[in-house]
Amino acid sequence: MGLSRLTRYLLREVLLAWLAVTVVLVVVLLTNRLVQFMADAASGDIPANVIFTLLGLKAAANLGVVLPGSFFLGVVLALGRLYRDAEMTAMAGCGIGPGRIFRGIFALAVPLSLLVALLTMSLGPAAEREADRVLANAQQQARFAGVQPGRFIELGDGTTVYVARVSDDGELQGIFAERTLPDGRQIWVAERGRRAMDAMGSGEFLVLEDGWRYEGEPGQAAWRLMRYAEHGVRIAEPAPVEPGAGLDAQSPGQLLADGGDGAIAELQLRLSLPLMVLVLALGSLPLASTDPRSGRYGRVVVAVLLFMIYFNLLYTAADWVGSGVLPAWVGVGWVHALALLAALTGLWARLGVRWRRRAV
Repeated sequence: MGLSRLTRYLLREVLLAWLAVTVVLVVVLLTNRLVQFMADAASGDIPANVIFTLLGLKAAANLGVVLPGSFFLGVVLALGRLYRDAEMTAMAGCGIGPGRIFRGIFALAVPLSLLVALLTMSLGPAAEREADRVLANAQQQARFAGVQPGRFIELGDGTTVYVARVSDDGELQGIFAERTLPDGRQIWVAERGRRAMDAMGSGEFLVLEDGWRYEGEPGQAAWRLMRYAEHGVRIAEPAPVEPGAGLDAQSPGQLLADGGDGAIAELQLRLSLPLMVLVLALGSLPLASTDPRSGRYGRVVVAVLLFMIYFNLLYTAADWVGSGVLPAWVGVGWVHALALLAALTGLWARLGVRWRRRAV
């Protein structure tokens, strides 16, 4: 059995408003990230060519957090227009009660809740892990991209490198490298060189070609010399920024295996976001109920404030669980209980008596 004409109409109105609000919020989110990444690129911390890759990954990682709020505001805007144009009054006069209205709202809220669950439990953490990996590699690339002819530069692990020239294709020429060891020093000179990842093992290497290696202690005559055609100097150990190290990048299985307060709080928070979609859908109708003379946006500010209270209480409760202030069995459920109570109270106070009288 398909959706009724009224349900399809409400679904279309809510869907259009929700998509518009989502686009605005995502643009705001990406603008803030873009400013941050551009500042990092300007300071030489990351190459400019990875900015949009990182933007896309961060958008995917945070989309599950954005969707509940954008859906709530979209529903309030859509229903606010129906109240302003007296369409809700006409529906009530025809005997259409809140149940029929909620059918259209939940026709979008239920699949959206499932999508948010997929994002927060699987796709979002995977995108966060990939963003960590891309960022780690980008920071390593930027370190070599900053090599300038005629200057000494620290590349990590106590290694200092001097490059006489850099060719147009990025090849390093006339290389001098030195590393201080507990029992002496290692010195390399080479005609040519290049940067490589995992070329001679796991990690980041400076691959030198056609040169000499000197190893010994300054002031002592016992130095070892070795001529080489190609030699790799490890600059960094594998994955200097551990991908997926943060709780927000771990899979649900990893969080359950961890079992700590922080992991339990993160898991509860991820499960809360899909539930938040359904609670906000229930509270949207009484909040959007306004007099036609109040205007379309009369309740939007109130909706934003109520959502921010709900959202911040949820994250505060998760912080309390993570820090051990609240036991895990209490968790964040009390925040949803308060929000559900507020939604049901609004339904009774603003819609219950009024719609029942009109139906008589």
